Amino acid sequence: MRICILGATGLVGRETITLIARAWPGATLALFASRDQELALDGKSYEVLAASRLEAADAPRGDLAFVALDDEHSKRYVPRLLELGYRVIDKSNTFRADPKVPLVVAGANSDIVDDAVRLVANPNCTTIPLMLALSPLRRELGLSAVTVSTYQAVSGAGIATLDAFLAASRDGYQGLDRLGLPFKATGYAGNTVPHNGGTDESGFSSEERKLMFESRKILAMPALDVSAQCCRVGVAVGHYENAWITFERQVDLERVASILSNPAEAPFVKYLPGAAGEGLSALHCVQDRDRALVGRLRPDPRDRDRKSVCLTVVADNLRLGAATNAVRIATRWFKSADPDLQAP
Repeated sequence: MRICILGATGLVGRETITLIARAWPGATLALFASRDQELALDGKSYEVLAASRLEAADAPRGDLAFVALDDEHSKRYVPRLLELGYRVIDKSNTFRADPKVPLVVAGANSDIVDDAVRLVANPNCTTIPLMLALSPLRRELGLSAVTVSTYQAVSGAGIATLDAFLAASRDGYQGLDRLGLPFKATGYAGNTVPHNGGTDESGFSSEERKLMFESRKILAMPALDVSAQCCRVGVAVGHYENAWITFERQVDLERVASILSNPAEAPFVKYLPGAAGEGLSALHCVQDRDRALVGRLRPDPRDRDRKSVCLTVVADNLRLGAATNAVRIATRWFKSADPDLQAP
């Protein structure tokens, strides 16, 4: 089995290499990035070639490709990988809105990936854990409306931004200033800022529009009432989401907890009981990187019809929110040696 990774030196690419060793330990890797280089990872050295080599007539053919590039480069290289015979999972936003391309969360709608499918879009890093929580609840209770507020880690902006954040945090916190004045007011270190890139005439950012559109497509509910507000927080890894969910039927909190606690009904979810949210934090999710941590389940006190709940979803944005979901999608084509990475 030959596996290609584009964007191999980035944060998600590195995590994908680690997961491939678990899922398909005998696979041959073909790694590509912006230029020829060596990658040191987990005590091993890997040869990484410039992605432009894929455009050559003698470019290597293969079985499976993971693309962790920006939209522009995905648009350039995904068609070429398909020409070379690869089945492709793309992490960018390029193909998510394409009605011909499945948008998939493993454990929610991965059954739509069969042998006839050759290209799959991997959703946004906030959408994936939220869908793992909502999909099993929708099957039993129906779903009427969702409101989400996200608190997203800096690593979602890439390796260069993460390294700059870590350096700025190191320097800023040394000042021991109780107001945080040593930090840049528009920066990520020691701060919370709007995730406002690509804000359009609607007033919503591209990140917020992604979460709303992708939720509707994955759940196959184009008319779903969904709204999102996103921000970045001064955390390295781990996205945190608060959700207010309204169902079509009255809600029994014990039944909701039972569904989320059952791996057969809610795969890749770890339900944490108790309204206080113990065990729900960004640092908890980097210790349990391949599952969505779900908890703080409470009734919504504004709802007199007993159809609404509040809950919290936390997940490692580099793993569950990106690399892990992509690898699990691929196990619909190529069975995983690690059962925890096998999509149902």
